Amino acid sequence: MKFTISPLPIEVWCELAGKIQYSGHHSATRTFLALKSTVGVERTKKPIMPNIRPLSAELAKKAADELFEKPERIDEDLAALRTWLAKSPYLKSRTDDQFLMMFLRGSKHSLERAKEKLDMYYTVRTALPELMRNRDPEETKMMELIKLGAAVPLPNTVTPDGPRIILVRPGTYDPSKYTIQEVFRYNTMMADIMMKEDDNLIVAGQMGILDLSNCTMAHFLQFSPTFVKKATMWSQEGSPLRQKGFHYVNTPSGFEMVYNLFKSFLNEKNRSRLFVHGSNLESLYEHIPKSMLPTEYGGDAGPIQDIVDKWAKKMLSYREHFKEEDLYGTDEKKRPGRPKNADSLFGLEGSFRKLEWSGVTFTMVNLRPISAALHEKAKRELNEKPERIEEDLAALRQWLARTPHIRARIDDQFLVTFLRGCKYSLERAKEKIDMFYSVRTAIPELMRNRDPDKGRTREIVRLGVGLPLPLTDGPDAPRIMLIRPGVYDPKQYTIEEVIKVSTMINDILMLEDDNMVIAGQVGILDLANVSSAHFLQFTPTFVKKMTMMSQEGSPLRQKGFHYINTPTGFETVFNMFKSFMSEKNRSRLYVHGSNLEKLYQHIPKRLLPKEYGGESSSLQDITATWEKKILSYREYFLEEDQYGTDERKRVGKAKTADSLFGMEGSFRKLEVD
Repeated sequence: MKFTISPLPIEVWCELAGKIQYSGHHSATRTFLALKSTVGVERTKKPIMPNIRPLSAELAKKAADELFEKPERIDEDLAALRTWLAKSPYLKSRTDDQFLMMFLRGSKHSLERAKEKLDMYYTVRTALPELMRNRDPEETKMMELIKLGAAVPLPNTVTPDGPRIILVRPGTYDPSKYTIQEVFRYNTMMADIMMKEDDNLIVAGQMGILDLSNCTMAHFLQFSPTFVKKATMWSQEGSPLRQKGFHYVNTPSGFEMVYNLFKSFLNEKNRSRLFVHGSNLESLYEHIPKSMLPTEYGGDAGPIQDIVDKWAKKMLSYREHFKEEDLYGTDEKKRPGRPKNADSLFGLEGSFRKLEWSGVTFTMVNLRPISAALHEKAKRELNEKPERIEEDLAALRQWLARTPHIRARIDDQFLVTFLRGCKYSLERAKEKIDMFYSVRTAIPELMRNRDPDKGRTREIVRLGVGLPLPLTDGPDAPRIMLIRPGVYDPKQYTIEEVIKVSTMINDILMLEDDNMVIAGQVGILDLANVSSAHFLQFTPTFVKKMTMMSQEGSPLRQKGFHYINTPTGFETVFNMFKSFMSEKNRSRLYVHGSNLEKLYQHIPKRLLPKEYGGESSSLQDITATWEKKILSYREYFLEEDQYGTDERKRVGKAKTADSLFGMEGSFRKLEVD
């Protein structure tokens, strides 16, 4: 049985709705679609199939596997989006199936996330009229930019389900003739066409190649902090597209300045997808085969100008579409609650101040806000003065810029961890950063190739050897770490493999956990089921590496360590560890044996897992949560291999594994009971 409205079958109404939408009668389309949803057309026995381009078999599989796409739910989800739009009078949106489907796919078919993304898509565009309004491809300067081909999508993808590759060549335009706003407006037009036509882009994402040939300081100086924040918010928050990687080639002198500025505004996942190849195209070919690239890049995809000319014709054919786009956006006067305007979205207050770098003034302080309790602790115990943070961060960046042997992250959140860990002593923070990267470079067996998706690594993650507990003893209390070496088999896994996973968890906590960074960490070492085989893995060399990494090469503060379920022989390893610790850290060690009541005097039961007589989550649940988190950081850990020290460039004596961990002068004879 078919549901009908008046004498017309529902299929005819759908066809009419498509024609109304195409002709630009947006309100009529929305009225129909709201009615369609209200009367329950979707509940007919034979669901109406949405008007969506069919995907290739490869892309359909990727959409199902990665985006959780279920064809039988699409019509219902699209109807839900339209119903929501009909109830959101501040949003003037396109409502055709293909357009809305882009947001469902870009949000992995989470309806709530799709609504948020759709809202932000139009909010950001409305707040950027200089980029998103009056985009006429026939306007003289725009046509000139189109013909220059400052950015073009390459015609082929690496695989049928691979991301779309975009080649960006800012060196093709004259910065004295064209503003960055004009250039970026061209980019938004190209992106709009691709979002409308390109299923590889929507389902598999996009990969960029940024060729900086012929770029000058005049190009870089167009990237003001305000523009950078607008551009990154447009691409990161206001777009349903997924960025799968960005490759920089032919990078000139001064590139690091703009590169690091851009990175500071990206989220961690997107930062981890950036690759710098310099002028080494062979390095680029490892990621993007030559067959995909234009002739000018040693590839087989034909001359760049042929690709540019095809895109010039395509852009001109979309002239009416771009005119129509001016009808859509948000009316912030009608938004419930606080309006989202340019000031609230891109305002500089609290996020940007002043940074001197190579004679150029930038502004960038972009820190995660902390709770009032942690704020007070930071001021009281760490000497944190909010009014000085920007100056201290700038000083650290200037020092790093003049220290060629250190390749370091320089975003605000990362650097402030060292300031806090050193109680805002700039000189101590510099020493700590140097040692942080020196030690990591000297122990590649722990700090390189940390891929959480590798079989053995993932097995160790699932064992839950080291777990941060979810609760702290108050809003300004330390993070509690539970360590259970007895859950791994020393015949199956080396101590290096186990500790490598521990370093990964530690890195995530440094990035995310303000309690750990400000209040420090308390450890519980449960030695149940630990055997002599476990102890024998702790050679003197390995012990020295571990204690130096945790004591000298970490900005985190150890606030106490509790040993429980200690077996026979424990004292031997315990005393060996203690011999390498500072006096302050030795005084924070507590041995409770199997007496958990003694542990509860320091760490309340409500904070502990159920398996320890506590009231918090189970060990299984905590482990599962951390497995997901670690996997979500995969690209970050792969990116970490870029950072470290180049001891050939260090002024003075190199810090190598021998000088840091060598036996001479540090180990001779060790007496333990």
